[in-house]
Amino acid sequence: MKKVFKSTGLIALAGMMLLTACSSGNSGSSPEPSKESTAPAATQEAKKADQKPVELTVFVNMPWWSLKDWSGKVPEEITKKTGIKLNVQVATDDKQLPLLIASGDLPDLVYTATDLTRMAVSNVSYPLGDLIKKYAPDFKISKERMGVNTMPDGNFYTIRNAYSTEQEWKDNPKAIPGTSGMTFRQDIMEKIGNPSLNNLDDLTAVLGKVKAQFPDMTPLVWDKDQIGQNLRINFGLKKAKGFVDIDGAAKYYLKDKNYLNYYLYMNNLYRKGYMTAENFTFKDAQQDDQLVLNGKAFAHGHGNADTTNPQLEKLGAAFKMTQVTKLLSDQAGVPMGGSGWAGMYITKKNKNPEASIKFLQFMYSEEGQKLGLYGIKGEDWEYNEAEKYPVMKYDFNNAEIQKKMGVVWWGLIGSSGVNEALQRYSPTSQMTKWGLANRAALKFNPALGLVATEPDTEEQVIEAQIQNMVTTEELKIYLAASEAEAKAQYDALLKKAESLGLAKLETWATAKYKEYQKNF
Repeated sequence: MKKVFKSTGLIALAGMMLLTACSSGNSGSSPEPSKESTAPAATQEAKKADQKPVELTVFVNMPWWSLKDWSGKVPEEITKKTGIKLNVQVATDDKQLPLLIASGDLPDLVYTATDLTRMAVSNVSYPLGDLIKKYAPDFKISKERMGVNTMPDGNFYTIRNAYSTEQEWKDNPKAIPGTSGMTFRQDIMEKIGNPSLNNLDDLTAVLGKVKAQFPDMTPLVWDKDQIGQNLRINFGLKKAKGFVDIDGAAKYYLKDKNYLNYYLYMNNLYRKGYMTAENFTFKDAQQDDQLVLNGKAFAHGHGNADTTNPQLEKLGAAFKMTQVTKLLSDQAGVPMGGSGWAGMYITKKNKNPEASIKFLQFMYSEEGQKLGLYGIKGEDWEYNEAEKYPVMKYDFNNAEIQKKMGVVWWGLIGSSGVNEALQRYSPTSQMTKWGLANRAALKFNPALGLVATEPDTEEQVIEAQIQNMVTTEELKIYLAASEAEAKAQYDALLKKAESLGLAKLETWATAKYKEYQKNF
């Protein structure tokens, strides 16, 4: 997530993707249902200048969250609209919220992308349905959103952001999913004769020409947090977590039939010297950027030409980066299964549940979402009615401007996947062309996306052990000395996963998958 602003200016996806949020859990409430969620008429009274705002404390369970207080034109406008002012507490680490829950010392509101099941308990948080019935009967939430947020006790305690249905994506053709791109040096491409770049074989050939003609240059460098992710997209794969549907059962993501092909492709690039072993040990998330900005790398995995080229121009560089704007395989896919990313919880310690649910009602409304994500309409953005997307009047990718305005981040409180994605659209952007190509490869399976292990369970322990193992063992596949060795290392990885309890995890996941399918 922290990394997303480097590449797309928007969260994920991260960390879409963030980042790839960001992307593999991957969608939140959307325009269509959020039109139902109109802002309550009562909040209009908050516009009275002599009315003192209700102050609520929110704990943001994300240590990297950049906005440390409720300041800037966007939060101020939200306060005018709702009568709510937030006192912001940002987590110091990922252990703080579990301790607050255990002690019962919770603030009014908690915004979190983790510990979701810990918060979704009736003695910790209010069921939103109860508060809506009592205080905001005109707050309408679609069945799809209730379905992906309903807990085993039959209640829903939040409506997570970043979720939109397949139909909502279809209805908004300018909504750009947050996916990991790839860029290359245009001047070097011209010097090697502008070879074709239409498929993965072409990519291998291009990197080979660079290696042969410019031996001192690294043909391909990766962001350390997004190694191989652009290629996973081209192989139609999930990244680093979750399950895939194999013959109707929920199987661990590494069992996707294309994962071995992906690993062999990456291993081939390494063995030919097109990427380095050092790349897998980068400690600094900016090391890949520096290689690109210094002219020492040809292609940049997770690169964004729209943000890199202004930096190159500022440095006086004599070259620019060009975005790869097409999918390089007919197997490409962008998994969109999921229930959203983060959610706001109204805790049982909340001193004003009525004001809190009406605040959420506004933030989930179309007006609230767009105010938080885009800024003040007419002043910060206009809506292109013909093309159906917001046109920004400021440098939307500038993190400092975002921080000063308080824009984007607070919009994530209740935003839909589509509203988040629409802000990525710019007709002159190279990343927009890449994003439009990705739209054709979206794959939806929200029931599968809901399958996630819960804290303090045996399933989560098994999954964590497997993930830790994969982090180490996967490197052996990438850096294998031959294709045969890479295949053997992949088989060994799966065997080690089985020894850690993978079969038991998949049995549990399949049962959950079939249960969630009933909601759709």
